[in-house]
Amino acid sequence: MAVEVRPAPPSALEELIRSVADTPDRPKPWVDVATYPWNEEEFSSRYVRRANYQSLYGMKDTGDEVEDIITLLNPQPKARLLDLCSGNGRHAIAMALRGYRVTGIDIGPGAVSLARDTARNLGLSVDFRQLDVLHISFEDLYDGAYLTCGGFSDFSPAEGQALLQAVERALSPGGRIVVEFADADAGRAPDLRTWQFVQAETSLYMDGSHLQLDERNFDPEPATEVERCYVVPSDGRVREFTRCRQLYTEASMRSALESARFDMLSFSPGSAPGLKKAAAKKR
Repeated sequence: MAVEVRPAPPSALEELIRSVADTPDRPKPWVDVATYPWNEEEFSSRYVRRANYQSLYGMKDTGDEVEDIITLLNPQPKARLLDLCSGNGRHAIAMALRGYRVTGIDIGPGAVSLARDTARNLGLSVDFRQLDVLHISFEDLYDGAYLTCGGFSDFSPAEGQALLQAVERALSPGGRIVVEFADADAGRAPDLRTWQFVQAETSLYMDGSHLQLDERNFDPEPATEVERCYVVPSDGRVREFTRCRQLYTEASMRSALESARFDMLSFSPGSAPGLKKAAAKKR
């Protein structure tokens, strides 16, 4: 599961921290670990409220990202665009400001609520929907679709393939898709564990001061990266947040797109180090 709560008396906190830090087990990607609990209101609200994408991931400013996506999608004025896993809506809103008609889909209630509030405050008509992109049938046709922030890698290979097939059905003939993924050829750091003390209002995972153990495991076969975060607040109850990411080479990404009946157009640098964009066209 993505989140696990294990009770422990506060008096045992030091021993508990030592025990967690020495945990030798290595989770099995897409079996023991999937992705963050995006569908939980508390988690999704905290994440979109506190995430600073530039400082967290070294990402480009939203305006620059959107211009890159527009270049790759090459949409006509007022084209209908589909923002997959739209998060706090920053890309969809920037697209709407440029005159495009945008539908944003995200599973997180906190993310969708924030996106809707932002669009309303700006007087924009953006159709934000709280839905699971893996379990919907698109009723409308779109001229283009995009998935940013390396989001394609948050799905298992089977889920990613199902998502591409669903999007292919939702696109008009000749419609384009841009997906951003974690690049398997970018070079990954070795396994890592670090402790840090987090002050109140700075963590993506919890309110209030706490100790945090960040752990990253990289497995070159089958090209996955697992992140685990153990959060230890003053009550001594350890909370575990985990996330698996699937890494792709250009060859494996091309294969996934072509299997979903897309013709590959190009690869280009992603919005942050270690990410890459793929652009393809519906056959």
